[in-house]
Amino acid sequence: MIRATTARLRTFAVIVVMGLVGGLAAGRPELAAVAAPFVVLLGVGLALSHDLDVNIDVHLDRDRAIEGEEIMLVVTTSTDPPVSRLDFEVDLPIGVVIAGASTELGRSTQVLERMVVGYKPGGSVPNPLTLRLLCKRWGAHRIGFLRIRSRDALGLFTYFQEVPLKMEFKVFPEAATLRRLLRPAETRLGFGDLVSRRKGDGLEFADLRPLVHGDDPRQINWRVTARGRGVWVNDRHPERNSDVVLLVDTFSEPRRGVELTLDLAVRAAAGLATGHLRRNDRVGLISFGESLRWLQPGMGDVQRYRILDTLMESRSRRQMYWRGVPAVPRRALPAKALIIGLSPLLDDRAINGFADLRGRGFDLVVIEIPAEPFVAEPITPEEVMARRIWALQRDATRDRFLRHGIAVVTWSPEEPFQRVLTEVEAFRRNATRALV
Repeated sequence: MIRATTARLRTFAVIVVMGLVGGLAAGRPELAAVAAPFVVLLGVGLALSHDLDVNIDVHLDRDRAIEGEEIMLVVTTSTDPPVSRLDFEVDLPIGVVIAGASTELGRSTQVLERMVVGYKPGGSVPNPLTLRLLCKRWGAHRIGFLRIRSRDALGLFTYFQEVPLKMEFKVFPEAATLRRLLRPAETRLGFGDLVSRRKGDGLEFADLRPLVHGDDPRQINWRVTARGRGVWVNDRHPERNSDVVLLVDTFSEPRRGVELTLDLAVRAAAGLATGHLRRNDRVGLISFGESLRWLQPGMGDVQRYRILDTLMESRSRRQMYWRGVPAVPRRALPAKALIIGLSPLLDDRAINGFADLRGRGFDLVVIEIPAEPFVAEPITPEEVMARRIWALQRDATRDRFLRHGIAVVTWSPEEPFQRVLTEVEAFRRNATRALV
């Protein structure tokens, strides 16, 4: 560790010099007597000064968590020679705070995104320091550095050392529990929990029809057949699954403090992915922005974590993979897939992208993330007029989508996300009845 003098040593030195020189110059031994105790302190401090060696090991108990959970940061140190106290300063990312410290002194303070913790380390035997970090915000986080500080017994010298850390961990968004999910217009041939509109082998009763050659005798409806009007069999709806693609708009990210519209979109996408995967649907993801990334539809817990990892990269990475791509590539979207867009509807590229998907015949739903709460309230008359024009433009965009049969529902963060899905289903039912 690097050793440096403190303000106390420099103050003592000034008092000693002024007392001795002033006493000699003025012929006043009283001044030298006043400086004598400080001479003793300086002599003892210099005699006891030494180099300090610190062995340190820092690790996290896990590298993945969910919003609201805690991650343990364990710091194990040993000093030679032993010291009475060490102060740690650790750079914490935004959205991660100290939940508590398990130390001998039990004292910790939070300053901005840094934590300073003091505790009594071990000498030759390592003494671990355990800190509970509360994860309040999703994202791919990184702890940058660890600074160690200490002082000698008289406070004349300070020791400090900076240890660079490359400790990364991911905090996944908390997925909302959804009781009902969206029904796609078309289903796949794979087995699932979704009752298909088509007829085939299944459990859900669909209709009655006369017996034809090749029908399974076990499907004969004997109660209707007994009426003497021929042999009738039951038609049933098969249980199928569907392809669901979540399209997250990352072109624009209005900010309010540390909160972004992207935060709401990611939390909604996590809840939708968890619900549809639980229903045995195939779920894919498209991050549509300056960097276009997509994940092919899949099933199971492995696909869920792939989706969550891709959502983490939507904010942590800003490489321009496909800069200037005007539309979603065709091979990123399976046929007959239900596309659920999550967007604040602010960027024309995203709006035109949704219109292009509808024009290509995809079953499309747009869930609007409201941008108004993230915009400052207008003050001047010019700002009020601009706000009104902006609101009219947004209403015109919603009407344009509705005329083309695209369900657009605004999600207010104060309301449960389930309400949005209910409104979307109501719109789709009314649109189907209008076509009939």
